[in-house]
This record gives sequence, structure tokens and C-alpha cells, in this order.
Amino acid sequence: MKKLILIVNLLAFSLPCRSQLFDFDKAAWPDSSGVQTSIKKLAQNVLKVEIAETDRFQVELLAGEYAASLKSLQAISSRTENEAALLPYELFAEAQQLKTADGHSFENAYQNVLRNYLSECSDTEAAKITIRLTTYDAVAQFTAEFEDLYKKAPTGQIGIDESVRLLKSAFRFQVFSLTEPLVYREAELDEQRRYLITEDLIISPLDGAELSVITVRKRTSGVLPAILIFTIYAENNNKNQAMIAAAKGYVGVIATSRGKGQSTNAIEPYLHEHKDVNVVIDWISRQPWCDGQVGMYGGSYNGFAQWAALKNGVHPALKTIVPSVSAAPGIDVPMENNIFFNFPYKWIPYVTNNRYLDVQANLDRSHWKDLENNWYQSGAPFARMDSLDGKPNKLFHEWISHPTYDAYWQSMIPYREEFVHITIPILTTTGYYDDGQPGALYYYREHLRYRPEAEHYLVIGPYDHWGAQSASVPNLRGYEIDEVATLNIREELAFEWFDYILKGGSKPQLLIDKVNVQIMGRNQWLHASNLRAIANDSLTFSLSTRKAGNSYLLSVDKDPNPDFIPLAIDFADRSDQANANYYPWPIIRESIDLTDGLIFQTEPFEEDMIMSGSFSGDFHLISNKKDFDYAVTLYELTPDGNYFHLSYHIGRASFAQNRESRKLLKPGEVTHLTFGNTRINSKKIARGSRLVVVINGNKNPYAQINYGTGQDVSLESIRDAGEPLQLDLRNDSCIRIPIFREG
Repeated sequence: MKKLILIVNLLAFSLPCRSQLFDFDKAAWPDSSGVQTSIKKLAQNVLKVEIAETDRFQVELLAGEYAASLKSLQAISSRTENEAALLPYELFAEAQQLKTADGHSFENAYQNVLRNYLSECSDTEAAKITIRLTTYDAVAQFTAEFEDLYKKAPTGQIGIDESVRLLKSAFRFQVFSLTEPLVYREAELDEQRRYLITEDLIISPLDGAELSVITVRKRTSGVLPAILIFTIYAENNNKNQAMIAAAKGYVGVIATSRGKGQSTNAIEPYLHEHKDVNVVIDWISRQPWCDGQVGMYGGSYNGFAQWAALKNGVHPALKTIVPSVSAAPGIDVPMENNIFFNFPYKWIPYVTNNRYLDVQANLDRSHWKDLENNWYQSGAPFARMDSLDGKPNKLFHEWISHPTYDAYWQSMIPYREEFVHITIPILTTTGYYDDGQPGALYYYREHLRYRPEAEHYLVIGPYDHWGAQSASVPNLRGYEIDEVATLNIREELAFEWFDYILKGGSKPQLLIDKVNVQIMGRNQWLHASNLRAIANDSLTFSLSTRKAGNSYLLSVDKDPNPDFIPLAIDFADRSDQANANYYPWPIIRESIDLTDGLIFQTEPFEEDMIMSGSFSGDFHLISNKKDFDYAVTLYELTPDGNYFHLSYHIGRASFAQNRESRKLLKPGEVTHLTFGNTRINSKKIARGSRLVVVINGNKNPYAQINYGTGQDVSLESIRDAGEPLQLDLRNDSCIRIPIFREG
């Protein structure tokens, strides 16, 4: 109710007379003093009308009304669940108020305010100060945005909407351009007071590779276990992650992949971690500050690095790992189910252009969007992506030359029987909406497959790729998560686990059993001994030819007569796309495109039930081509008419049986296609809801386009489109939904 009242208030405050004009005596750019005066006068004029509360504190600050701005900030803070997001503005306003009252320069005033704040921070809170108060290299972007808006603004008079937009841009520019250099300086002084921070360059005894390492330990600490993060993401705030471990009573260590940081080697993602991580672990174990125990944690690439370290056995000093949202090369990145995505292409320059990160290239969203769209509209082969980009990309070509899960990918992480030797306790975390869920669950399932007695715990809930490796957010892509789902994995759960394994502490309370799954909409966790046990029943629905409105029926009964449901996709036509809206953003939709593929829906359910696990499919179909890519998306259609995204699967028909071996289809003959590696979810399906399944091919700018010739998909182009793909789906095909029945 509080949030509803706040939204209503914000809407009310957002409705001044849109035709109102304000005097704007615009100084010439780049007269910084004159520009600041012009902005201040404009802010004072705008304060004479009602504006949104979230805009008002910014305008008050620019107008020099510092006390009022602080009061507005405090009012917003009392109603928000993310007070930390307001911290940069509160400190800025306090410094401006101190500057006005005592005649300090802004630099001295902000220095005093920040030092006072830091003096009251715990070690853990202080370790996050640069993360909370800086913008990840966005100051240049804020500066350019403000300059552009200011130059375009009219002289003399300016409207309310344009005024507020300009003032908000000026606010971001002023706050962060003035404070960021001071934050980094003061943070470094505070770090030196609290910690001993060293940087080392390790030389691998295996092949002479250089590995850059940062170590952080409290000045008062003795011999302790060490917590290691091994990452390719070398950046200035790496030491902050190590500080979190040091603040928690460990030695924090950050090591970066060869070629990153101080290392002068070539940067080759994924290729060497199976050797290099253990070199770092061995170095740590021999340091006088280490008690011989090492734990590892981290997400995505950092999660991959932990599994890579276990490929050739477990180093004696490595006692546990906490891999989150772990990338599995060849499994979920840069391809999933043998389909190469486009997004890894832009990741390559981000991590390989220099010894740190090419943030500017990564944030150039318009460039990447244009590249994807140009490639899609041109119909060029996927392999020509770098030609269209005008920048040769050797690693991209290396990846796409391995479209099967072959020895190239298998060499990077544990494979088959290599999981047998992984004897240490492990805690894996992932999320229902984590892009890396297939990778995380690949490691989990393979470990338990080859070592069923392993002490391997799993936590999975309503988190995305970031939340499942750091902290949950109250609202995930439009879905308000249950209270019990609130979780801080990076700073709480992971270190409760480390205390349990490395210091003999209590096991984390959440880990009641080996598998811990949050039931969305029930505000409770489901605890089970294994992944299969999170479902104890299933519902099977046939893909009927009978209509249910604009959709086909997902029927509990099979059609009495064999029949086919047709789907056609013209790859030569780029005026539309086909993807079944499989990517879950937003999670809750008011509608879906009923023309995007085949739509099936059940009758309304007569009682609540819990869907829990991975849905699966068993399709019988006829294709007129040797291969095709497809997507299957599962929704709950709620009684109020919203579509709640539950799960999805994308796949390549020729690899449905085995990702290591391609088996082409025989055009015109019935193909039996099964899939079960869909994304896990657990949610209460309400009485009156329906389940909706959307089936389509893939023809969009986000991944390879499989034209169906049977050749290397990366080399196919629109010239290979030929006649449209025709899929005839037989009505004895079915979808199975995993269910958990209580009692």
C-alpha cells in the first residue's frame, strides 16, 4: 500500500501545466561559472511549481536549497527499500550545506563529510564505498549528456519538461564529476588505515605465464584461511572484493587471468584457468599469512574458474568452492544447445582490448544494437559479423569453428569421469531468470551423476544473473519477490558457508537439505534431498489441433484422430522476426504476440498447484529442411489476464539427442524430438490460471539463423533460405509439467 500511495503521489506531482515556460538566461558554453549560475536560476524558477518528489530533491540541490534537499531525500529514504542508492546524493547535499555554513571549499567540506561517514562504517560497509558512491566510469557519459542538452536548450524561455530533463542531467553531472575523484582518494586512505594491501606477479612453474594477484588482510589479523576470486574482469575496484573477505575475518585474494592486470601474456579467455587457478592456490597456501586453507567464490566467469580448477583433481589446499551462475564454455556460452548467441561477440573486446576492461566499448549500446540489426537485415553469414563490424575478431572465429561440444570445449572444465575426483563440499547458487542457469546446473548435475554421495548444496530462487551471485532485488523485472526470497549471496550466505567449512561454524540456516528452492507466490522454500525430489508428480498435455479462442488447446486428452499443426517461417523475409518471446524481460506481460508462432493453452485450473522443476517436451514433427532451430516458452496466464514467464528452451533439432554429435533430419519424414534441459522454476499456479506454451523457430538478431541446409550454420546466409521452413507438428506431441504435491 505504501508503494501504491507513493506512485500516486509521484504521478500527481508530475502533472504541472505542461505549457508553462520559465525564464532561462543561458550563459555561453563552456563558461563553467556562467553555466552553473544559469542552471541555479532555472532550478529556482522550476521549484515554484509542483514536480515529482524524486525530481524535487535534485532541483532543490541545484537551486542551493541544501537543507530542503536533504529533507526531501530523507522523506524518500523512509519509503524506499534501497536507501544505499540515495547515499551519493545525501553526502553531496551535506557537503554543500557545510560549505555554505562554514565557508569551506567544496573539496574540504566533502572530505570532512565522507571521512565522518567512513569512520562510522564497519569494515564490510567501508569495503563497498566506491561501489556505492561512484558510477563505473559513467562520468564522461554524464558530462557529454549534460553538454548536449545544455547546448540544445533554447535561450530566453524553456518548457517544464525540457527544464526538468536538463536539470536532472546537470544534477548527475555535478554530483559525480565533483565527488568521484574525492571518493577514490578518501577510500584509498581509509583502506590503508584498515588493511595491508599488496600486489604480486606470480610466474607459473608450468609454462612461465604471469598471473597478477592482489592480497588484502586486516592489519590486526594473524594466520587465517584465504578466500580467492579468480577473474578475467581486471579493474580498479578488484581490491574492494578482496576487502569484503578481509572484513569477514579472512585473507582476501583477487587473481586475474593471464594477460590481465600486471601480466603481459596474451589474453585468451577460458583456455588456461584449469592450470592457472591452481598455480595461484598453491602460491596462497605457502604464504605465512595463510593457514593452509583456501576457499573460492564468485559468479559467472569467476564461477567457471572454480570448476576449471577442479578439472585435473583438487588441490590439497582448496577446501571448498561457492560457484554462482557459473559459465560453462560450450554449454551455455558462447552457445546454448549448440546455438551461438550474438551477445558474446561484444564481450570479447570488453575483456581482451586491454589489460583491464574496455568499458567504453562495452557501454556503446547503439553500436552493438546497430551491428546486430545490420547483420540481421543484410542476411550475411554469422561468420561475417566481424567483417560487418570492421574489426577482425580471431577469438570469435575460433569459437564458431567448434559448433559441437568437442575436445576444444571439453578441455576447459571437468568432463564426464573427471567429476568423480571432486570430493570437496560445494555450494552452488543460481536463479530462475539467470542466463547462466544451464551452466550452473550442468556442473551440479554432472557432479552428482558421477559422484552421487557428494556434499553439494544447491540454492535457486527468483534471481537473475546478478542477483544469484550478489544480492536479490525486491522487484525483479516487474515481479515483486516474496519476502523469504530476500538473499545476499555474496556477503552473507557465501561467508556463512565459509565459516561452516573453514572455521567449524554452523551450517547456514537456509541449507535445510541439499536442494533449496524458493516457491514463488507461496513465500516459502522447498527443501529436498536431490533435484528430482522438488517434483513428485507431473501433468502431461497433448498439443491438440482443437482451438481455444485464438490458440490451440493444451489438452489432458489426446486427439482421437492423428493430425498435424502447421508452422511456416520465411527466412528470406526480414520484415518480421520469430523468437517466441523466450527471453524473460519483463517477467510479467499484459499480453503476448499471438501471431508469433504456435500458441497452446490449457483450460483454467480448478485449484492451486505448485509447478516445480524443468518442463519437458516430446514432439513428433515433419520438417521440409535438414535442420532448424526452435524456441519453446512457458507462461502462466493468470486470472487477471497477465502472462507470467515461467521458463523456456531454445534448441537445434540436429543436436537434440547429443550436443557432441550432429544428426541431420530427413526432410519429409517424421522426426522424434525430445527436450528436458529447460530452465528450472518453482511457482504457485493459482486457481483459475492457465498454462500457455509458445512454439516457434528462431529468426531474429540475437542468435545464429539456421537456414536448414545441413551445412555449418555459421556459414549459411539468406541466399540459402530457399523455400520457407515448414514444420508440421503432430497432435500426439506433448508437454510435461513437473508438479510438487504436498502431503
